[in-house]
Amino acid sequence: MNIKVFKKLIKEAVVDAIHEELPYILEEHMAKQEKKSLRENKTFSYSSADVMPGNPDVKASLRSKMGEAFGFQQPQPVLKVIDAVDEATGEKINPFAAFIADAANNMSPMDKQGLRNLG
Repeated sequence: MNIKVFKKLIKEAVVDAIHEELPYILEEHMAKQEKKSLRENKTFSYSSADVMPGNPDVKASLRSKMGEAFGFQQPQPVLKVIDAVDEATGEKINPFAAFIADAANNMSPMDKQGLRNLG
């Protein structure tokens, strides 16, 4: 018999055995530790009646309902437009200026060289 074919058959048999026996091995191990196996089951229904009339954002409505059903309350982020003006110069302040300055200060020489190669 060809050795390569024989090894392949053994590997396939071992994989099949592991797939069949692994759940039982895990259950035995959990029983030894006196732990119960974790089983989660949550039914969730959503219909058009759950959508608030006049609300075009159906995804947000679905997301909030699912969050409530699974006990996850996420605060809604407050987004605001930054229209600050520098009083000394009268020009608008770039809201990303602090981020850009921080990124520039923390760049390695390789990062800077890579940026120089862009253009």
